[in-house]
Amino acid sequence: MTSLRPSLKMTYIALWIMLGLTAIATLLYGDLPWNVVWQGITQRWLLGATQWNALLDERLPRLIVLFCTGASLAVSGAVMQALFHNPLASPSVLGVSCGGSLCVLLVFILGWHSNYPYAIPIAAFGGCLITILFIYTLSQRRSGAPLHNLILTGIAISTLLLAIQGAILYALRDQWQLIQTLTEWESGSTSNRTWKHVHMQLPLTLVGLIGCWWYRREIDLLALGDEEACNLGVNVNQVRWRLFLCVAILTGGALAAVGMIAFFGLVLPHMMRRLQGPSNVHLIPLCLMGGGTAIAILDLGLRMLHIYTLSIGNVAAILGGLFFLFLLFKREPEHLRQAA
Repeated sequence: MTSLRPSLKMTYIALWIMLGLTAIATLLYGDLPWNVVWQGITQRWLLGATQWNALLDERLPRLIVLFCTGASLAVSGAVMQALFHNPLASPSVLGVSCGGSLCVLLVFILGWHSNYPYAIPIAAFGGCLITILFIYTLSQRRSGAPLHNLILTGIAISTLLLAIQGAILYALRDQWQLIQTLTEWESGSTSNRTWKHVHMQLPLTLVGLIGCWWYRREIDLLALGDEEACNLGVNVNQVRWRLFLCVAILTGGALAAVGMIAFFGLVLPHMMRRLQGPSNVHLIPLCLMGGGTAIAILDLGLRMLHIYTLSIGNVAAILGGLFFLFLLFKREPEHLRQAA
């Protein structure tokens, strides 16, 4: 095995250090003093106490959910950008998150989340998968529309799905408790994350990340084009559909545990690609570590600054929207030159 470049080694080391420091800070920081928290831990371990503990019952599950969410969205964004040959592709931009969100919205309205909590990840995964397959099929049916021209199709589908969600919420505006629950979920809040959310998300995250890692070399070949990848021995259709499945699993798991985190899967792959280049052999693990670290830092910063009027979903949407506009204006001269 060839050794890593010095700069790439430093990137891995820096991300591991940031990951560890962020995890420690997330576990240690909170309203309760650490001596009280530690006393509760020792009582549970040594005396079999059952009272609630801030570290074991709140901070640790929130940390796992944050890392899983950041890693899932960053890796799924990197995979979609490679599959669609478009640096603007991501689960939120193409409407994949909106499809999963609409299905989860129906679960909340029907009240299934109370008696059947695992209906939430199932609905989120199903909605994401149906949406990504629909967008891909629809774009292929457009005459003369290449694979890398999916952005307009995705934005159109996303707008339609958001309009349907808005109409449903308006029709239910008198049900205040339901509207409050849905508003908190759609804002991407990490408050009150418990082991139930970990159980809903962690299996999906592990399956999706392992699948993307397994096909990391095939993703690089698909980025060269379908014909070139086929000549190099890649079963293009099989690999693409399996990666679609992995993206739906990752996005659905993040939706089920946290809610809508817009544009996160767009920004992180760009940042990691600037650090080490386009090869997914290293891009996927870097997105995994960088995504988990970034979203945990964002959550920790909001809590340390006592900013309770904004969620990580709100902040990610604002920053990601600005970054999306930057990419659009940056790419415009290239399109004009090609058209000329």
